[in-house]
Amino acid sequence: MLLGQLIMDAGQVTRKACKRLLKDGHVTVDGQVVTQFATVVDPSWQEITVDQVVIDRHFGHTYYLVHKPKGYLSANKDQTHPTVIDLIQPADNPGDLAITGRLDRDAHGLVFVTNNGQLHYIFQQPKFDIPKTYRVNVNGLIDGKMVAQFQAGIIFQDGTICKAARLEIISASPQSSTGLVTISEGRRHQVKKMFLACGVKVTDLYRQAIGDLSIDGLVEGGYRRLNEAEIQSLKSIFPLYNKRKES
Repeated sequence: MLLGQLIMDAGQVTRKACKRLLKDGHVTVDGQVVTQFATVVDPSWQEITVDQVVIDRHFGHTYYLVHKPKGYLSANKDQTHPTVIDLIQPADNPGDLAITGRLDRDAHGLVFVTNNGQLHYIFQQPKFDIPKTYRVNVNGLIDGKMVAQFQAGIIFQDGTICKAARLEIISASPQSSTGLVTISEGRRHQVKKMFLACGVKVTDLYRQAIGDLSIDGLVEGGYRRLNEAEIQSLKSIFPLYNKRKES
C-alpha cells in the first residue's frame, strides 16, 4: 500500500495534513525518515511510525504460500471446479485475496496468495524479472541443443520472442525427460508453449519456487504464512518497485 494512504487511514488525517507530516520528516519506515507519499510499504512486516508512534500491524496485508494440487483452478471461486482459494480456511481468509502466479488446472505446485495489490502487480509484471522455477516432464528428449534454445530465447509460431530462460537437464531419454526451467515472464501457458516450440510436449508441470519463495516443506493442498526469511526477501522488492515508479 502507499505510505501516504496508510497514514491517512491509520490516523484519520486529511491528504494535506499527511503530506505535511511526510515533508517535515515526522514519518519513518524501519527507522529511516521517508518523505514520499507514494512509497510502497506494509505495516504487517515493517515498523512505520508517525511522531514515534508505531502504526498498528493490523493495517497490513495477508500473505500465503499454497501448494496447489492438480485439478484446482487458480481462481477465487468456480461453480464447477475447486479453487486455490477454497484451500484456505474461512478464518484465515480476509475476503480480498488474489492469486499471484497462476497455474493451469492440470499443473501443480507453488502459488502465492495475497491482498497486497502492489506486490501482486510486481509479481505479475515481466519488467520486474521475478524468476519462477518449474520441474517439467516431457514426452521426448531434452538435450544440449534445447538448453541453448532456452538460453537464446524461444520463439513462438506467432513470432513472440521469450526472454532468455534457464533449462537444466535432470534426466533424459528419447522417450521422456525431466528438466528444471526458470523463467522471468508469465505469459499464458508459457512453459508448455516453450517446450512445444522445441518439439516436445509437457506431461507434468510442477512449480517449485517464485523468486525466493519455495514450496519446500509444504504438503500438497496445504498453505502457510510467510516466515521471517521470506518476509525479508519481499522487503527487498519494494525499493525496486519504488525505483521503477520514479524512473
